[in-house]
Amino acid sequence: MSDKPKDDIRPEEKTSTPDNKRGWLVVLAAAAAVVVCVIAFVVVPMTAEPEPVVTPAPTTAATAVTPTPAHTVSATPSAKPTPTPAPEILPQLKELYAQNNDLAGWLKIQGTEVDYPVMYTQEENGQFYLYRTFDKQDDPSLQGTLFIDKNCSVDPRGANLLIHGHNMKNGSMFHALIDYMDVEFYLEHMTFEYSTLYENAEYEIVSVFLSQVYKKTDDVFKFYQFYDAETEAEFDDYIKNIKELALYETGITPKFGEELVTLATCEYSQENGRLVVVGRKVADTQ
Repeated sequence: MSDKPKDDIRPEEKTSTPDNKRGWLVVLAAAAAVVVCVIAFVVVPMTAEPEPVVTPAPTTAATAVTPTPAHTVSATPSAKPTPTPAPEILPQLKELYAQNNDLAGWLKIQGTEVDYPVMYTQEENGQFYLYRTFDKQDDPSLQGTLFIDKNCSVDPRGANLLIHGHNMKNGSMFHALIDYMDVEFYLEHMTFEYSTLYENAEYEIVSVFLSQVYKKTDDVFKFYQFYDAETEAEFDDYIKNIKELALYETGITPKFGEELVTLATCEYSQENGRLVVVGRKVADTQ
């Protein structure tokens, strides 16, 4: 009888090797990973805190702003200035002015024959009345009429009115001015009156001096070229010159802004000689 054991009817139990174990572990790990992924995919979205839904703020439609018209201030018409009434011509000159509107004023030296109308015109280079009467007629006596130099400003008034007149041998017109060469005569006639069309005024004598009509090329003081003063220096220079030429001291020194009247007539001690009397306005008289 043979010693070989009989086949076991039971299936033989196979013994696991280490390599087989590692294979199973890998399979189990992979399966576990799949399960975890499935759970994470399904469960986590269900349990995670939902993101807040941001509801956009309602857009406020721009409110149409109706422009408010600016407050319009109606221009109140300004009160029209009351026009300054034209000055009244002095009563004693009204009739004469109506006869001849070249009349500019009236000159009077008390105690002398100087009591005449004074004219002003640009005709014939301002010398229209040199040999004409008040009514514009040729004067056979050649004494003419007193007149203001054409370069002077009468209205509005300039600083100086230069009045020309003849030195007549018969004593008329400006002959009396020659007497001012004597200081005694001056002391008795220290003022004269000159009335414009609108006011009476008195003038005190500032200076009496001799001069002449010079050539244009002569570089000297020419009294007959002073009609107005734009500056105080210009005015003061004129006063300085006439005071230096004065035949005697009167004690009167005009200031810038004061009005002057200058009287001039022929004087025969030199060629083209002139006797000049300058007065300063001191007061209006009735």
